Amino acid sequence: MALLSEEEKKQLNKVLAKYPNSEDLDLTEFIAEVIGITGVHTEEGWYNQDINDTHITFYFMSDEDIDFSEDTNENEEYYIQVDIWSKEDCFKLKKKVKKLLKKAGFTYFTGNDQYEVETGIYHKAARFYFSMNVEGEN
Repeated sequence: MALLSEEEKKQLNKVLAKYPNSEDLDLTEFIAEVIGITGVHTEEGWYNQDINDTHITFYFMSDEDIDFSEDTNENEEYYIQVDIWSKEDCFKLKKKVKKLLKKAGFTYFTGNDQYEVETGIYHKAARFYFSMNVEGEN
């Protein structure tokens, strides 16, 4: 069985078509839309204790200007962390999130899975980076 269904692939293609180039990209909205294809509640930020169901959060760890030419950067690189919070182990959900983000142009570079005994919550973290072309912007 494929990790992404045909419907999820179609949804991803629609999201990607909305952002044909970096100049139009609202990265926060883009990430939320891509992860949202899973059907799991997704929001920017950290664990939301008011949500009792499985949910996904993401936040920007850092960003930097890269690829300089004539004292102007041509690209920006963003580092994000995506966290899955659940009362059950969500191994397949993490694999699906990784697959969606990688197909959307993100590079996965590390992750961490843990079970938080005091809260009974499984916490699955995945870190990615994304490079955005900004050539031509002033």
